Amino acid sequence: MELRHLRYFVAVAEELSFTRAAQRLHIAQPPLSTQIRKLEEELGAPLFVRDKHRVFLTQAGQELFVRARDVLGAAEAAKESTRNAAAGRLGRVALGYTASAMFTERLPAVLRHFIAARPSVELLLNEMTSLEQIDALHARSLDVGILRKPDATLPQGVEIEPWYVTPLIAAIPKGHPLAARRRLRIEDLNDEPIITYPRDAGIGLYWPVLRLFAGAGGRPRIVREAREPSVMIGLVSAGIGIAIVPADTRCIRLEGVSYRPISSAEAVSTLYLGYREQEAVKPVRQLLAAIRARSALHLNAGSFGT
Repeated sequence: MELRHLRYFVAVAEELSFTRAAQRLHIAQPPLSTQIRKLEEELGAPLFVRDKHRVFLTQAGQELFVRARDVLGAAEAAKESTRNAAAGRLGRVALGYTASAMFTERLPAVLRHFIAARPSVELLLNEMTSLEQIDALHARSLDVGILRKPDATLPQGVEIEPWYVTPLIAAIPKGHPLAARRRLRIEDLNDEPIITYPRDAGIGLYWPVLRLFAGAGGRPRIVREAREPSVMIGLVSAGIGIAIVPADTRCIRLEGVSYRPISSAEAVSTLYLGYREQEAVKPVRQLLAAIRARSALHLNAGSFGT
């Protein structure tokens, strides 16, 4: 059974006239009658009762009429959905992001505007480590990633580009002598207990912190590790140690924590935009364009409160 046979049948059923149905379909009446007979033979049941003046639907024809309209409606909806998807008005995009990426003002703003502009595009949000995002991009279970550059070789077909740069700052327990200073040097932290991200977490901030200390001729005295920024700041508030975190982490305001800038040109944190080469899906390209539109690199320590 072909869709055109159902269209022919529905036209006759709605017009209750082979002549009018043929005119509506822009075909001759004999071929239309032939196609209806073939459909009846295929179904093994008469669909119409014909006399010299009128055409009536049989009980089998009435049953097929209801279902045929549903099938044709679904086919039209499928075509329309396909066209909308091809035009980028409909679809699904999977975005991965590191937890700290949501502390920036830029990413939530991008997502807010993208969702408002394309309400028919389903945006799937996944909090993932940087290494998890790279693997998911390669496996095509993720379309776009906001991540930190991992200490790993990128798989073929996966690209990353710098998107957002912000200073690294020190989160210090209030009452600590260093909290009285307006600005710190890395050398000031050489003998201090440091809270950092785990080396194997795939977060992408472990190695920059180590490089900062190495550049100052030292090595961090790591006392605790935590995967979540909020946990790190909680440990700082508890007086466990000092954490070096992206400046956007200042949005976590816990009693007992002071944030201080670090005097080093190397004390920066970069978020990267991850994607696959030669992306063909239009909603994915649209999201990439929206993110890139806000990719002016931001490097401004600004004013740091306590």
